[in-house]
Amino acid sequence: MSHYFIGIKVNDEISGKLMNWQSILRGSMNYKDWTAKEDLHVTLKFLGSCSDETVERYVQRLRNESWPSAYPLTVGPAGGFGDQQRPRVFHAGVERVPSLMETKEKVDSIGEELGFQKEKRKFNPHITLAKKQAEGLSPLMDASKDSALLETYEMVVNEFSFFRIHPGNHPKYETVATIKGGQKI
Repeated sequence: MSHYFIGIKVNDEISGKLMNWQSILRGSMNYKDWTAKEDLHVTLKFLGSCSDETVERYVQRLRNESWPSAYPLTVGPAGGFGDQQRPRVFHAGVERVPSLMETKEKVDSIGEELGFQKEKRKFNPHITLAKKQAEGLSPLMDASKDSALLETYEMVVNEFSFFRIHPGNHPKYETVATIKGGQKI
């Protein structure tokens, strides 16, 4: 069985800016896993291994709900999880706006009804740029750090998607279904 997650795909404009951040990061750190431009996203819920039937039921339930209309989402600045000098995950932060939080809560609630456990950790929205740090020091620790890593950008969110994970592929994530905001489908 394949593994799946539900998330918000990052648009092309923001993806391009985040690829610049990756270039800056590559100059000072070596990670084992770099996120491809096409795979940049904000995870709403990781599902793990699922049958096709479970995926179809989840997608149908998502499509039967009303979702927030288009809303702005601030992306940035850069940050990391773990040791700030050598973060295990380097990411772009994402603002916790009410529409995002509402979407996350509804996705979780539907998941629980379908037998998926709710995440115990606090939801910390972000876009992973690199993970599994191998060596080097975070450019955020450098007093003369590139100011691009401190910038914020705005994107409009009007949909989210159900993704299948293909670990050996590039890009790694395949869109299975897209759920539009502001209406029932």
